[in-house]
Amino acid sequence: MTTHHTPIALCIHGHFYQPPRENPWTDRVPREPSAAPFHDWNARIHAECYRANAYARIHDHEGRIQGIVDNYERISFNFGPTLARWLGRHDPDVHSRLRAADTAQLRASGHGGAVAQAYAHPIVPLCNAADRRTHLSWGLADFRRRFGRDAEGLWLPETAASPDTLETMIELGVRYTILAPEQIAAVRASPRDEWQQVDRDSVDTGRAYLWRHRDGSGRTIAIGVFDGPLSRAIAFGDTANRAESLIDAVKGSADRSQVHGQRLVLCTSDGELWGHHKKFADLTLSFATRVEAARRGIETTNLGAYLARHPPVWEMQLAEGPDGEGTAWSCGHGVGRWRRDCGCNMGGPHAGNQKWRGPLRAALDIIRDAAAALYEDAAGELFDDPWRARDDYGAVVDDPPDVRDRALAKHARRRWKASAEARLQARKLLELQRTTLLMYASCGWFFDDIAGLEGALVLRLGAHALHQMGELGARAPTAKVLAVLAEARSNHADQGTGADVMRRGAQDRITVSHAVAGAALAAAVGAPPVNVGWDVALSVPATRKRDAGSLTGSALATNRRTGAVEKLSFVVNARQPWALEVKLAGGKLTVDKLDAETRATLMMASLPALVDGVRKPNVAQMIVDAARELPPDGESAEGVTRRTQLTAVLLALISGKGGAPTADMLHAAAELYTIVDLPPGARDRRVLEEHIWTLLERGRPSAALRALADKVGFATKHHVS
Repeated sequence: MTTHHTPIALCIHGHFYQPPRENPWTDRVPREPSAAPFHDWNARIHAECYRANAYARIHDHEGRIQGIVDNYERISFNFGPTLARWLGRHDPDVHSRLRAADTAQLRASGHGGAVAQAYAHPIVPLCNAADRRTHLSWGLADFRRRFGRDAEGLWLPETAASPDTLETMIELGVRYTILAPEQIAAVRASPRDEWQQVDRDSVDTGRAYLWRHRDGSGRTIAIGVFDGPLSRAIAFGDTANRAESLIDAVKGSADRSQVHGQRLVLCTSDGELWGHHKKFADLTLSFATRVEAARRGIETTNLGAYLARHPPVWEMQLAEGPDGEGTAWSCGHGVGRWRRDCGCNMGGPHAGNQKWRGPLRAALDIIRDAAAALYEDAAGELFDDPWRARDDYGAVVDDPPDVRDRALAKHARRRWKASAEARLQARKLLELQRTTLLMYASCGWFFDDIAGLEGALVLRLGAHALHQMGELGARAPTAKVLAVLAEARSNHADQGTGADVMRRGAQDRITVSHAVAGAALAAAVGAPPVNVGWDVALSVPATRKRDAGSLTGSALATNRRTGAVEKLSFVVNARQPWALEVKLAGGKLTVDKLDAETRATLMMASLPALVDGVRKPNVAQMIVDAARELPPDGESAEGVTRRTQLTAVLLALISGKGGAPTADMLHAAAELYTIVDLPPGARDRRVLEEHIWTLLERGRPSAALRALADKVGFATKHHVS
């Protein structure tokens, strides 16, 4: 990053974010089929963007790699806490590269390139006062934990802003944020000058501005205004395809400014644009910021460094939006996109209407208010100031329970100090608050249907909050919530209403009984344990005789989020691998009642024994579902073994042993064939083709057989016999 002054200071800001995709009962991301061949969308976008930018290639004119660089060293960036948490768990090397990139900028210019983000990516102007402060406090605490310093700047989700929002940021010590040009209503050069009305086309983005707290204290926050035409060209045009085109557009932005001296060019986009939305745009970014900008005499910098050299003097007034609700960069109707059918949508013939947005927010508000009343009442007996304790909980929210307890001790009343049960209740109450914060992730409203992936995520969090209230002994407003959601109709008739979506989300609920049953079954069939939110320690008495296919013992289960400990006895029946079951004190759990990943792990461990049972009802489909959840691969030893075992199942489905295959078996074989992906010419594929040919020669093939034969590559209409 250059430090000499040039006519243009280029700041490219990437807003990197993903919603909380974890199943809230297990705290892990389930498989998302639409992200195939990746496990989920976090994993897919990580491969295409987050890691690609941490290890970006620079090529020479012959296409050979000249170097591998960290793009984050040359841009301003924020990683939303829900994404950064996932990244720290799944790729610590990239997580470390982010911190190293921030440190490199700090050393070069005195200001790091990383900025914070409001915790769960809510539309902050639509938050109540308590939630607004907590979201911002938790975002700042998450930043401090990851980057080892206080954040100078904070990214507002969708750049949604209001006077209350900016004032809370000032009170929390935030020095700057970034807004869109259409959010600026007026500017002036000094308090002595008249206000000049501006719009998105007339505001000069070549300088930063300041906004004053309304209390008369003189406190301010600096505002960087991104260049609209440049940012839109990158997001929706071809500008991100070539470094030369990008820098041409940067110079065009500077030319539009009337600022004397160094002009700021602030370019802002979703960070996922650089490699995910725009394939190979990570290469454009690396070459533009490392080579092309310097060649053209343009300084690449971050907003903190620019503001230190050019403290804002000009003031700005914030556009209020309809009814004073606030404004955002991604809605032409203030913040209507997140509370009503304002007309904004993703476009296309299937956009439908968004009348569901109002009931969705109303339903979640009911949950939030009920949870807040419960928290204030119950936590009031445990903490001197329950809401200040909640704000401080963000600094330790992902630490082990004992670390959280030590941090909360400064807020504690006598009852909290005297009782382990009271401390457990406090953690449960704060975890309920964490859930209600997460359920306001903005993408739940952004897209076109309440039954879409993002809407389902926030409704599942709502279902989890209702469940948590019940576990705390409170009466959850479930019926009222479902009644409101019943008014939110999906644009796809087969998906029903928001109430149906929430009920489906509630089916992902995992109890301690599920966790113990999964762990006991895994031990019985020799499968690796699956983490479903509890640490389960099994105890099988050495004096008890273990029969083949059965296991009896007890389990100590510790909830990873709350620290709650429960002891359960169990009896496993694993004599028939397709009918695994566990008897617990609360009744019986069969394998089909467990979560998808646990089922898949158990089925895969039992595959050799399942080959002979593929003709039993539903067994073939159970195997196919398991293969979808844990697909084979050609890289790991486990993946190669799974491919071999699944191929044996595939051949058994159509071998003809025990009679002709049924339509269900042929359908399952077709699905399994796609998953196993046998290469042409492989021995097992040749055997498969021969089995299919034998079935075809019997004459009058069924529709299911024709479909399988077509997929494998037979000319079923005209074949030579």
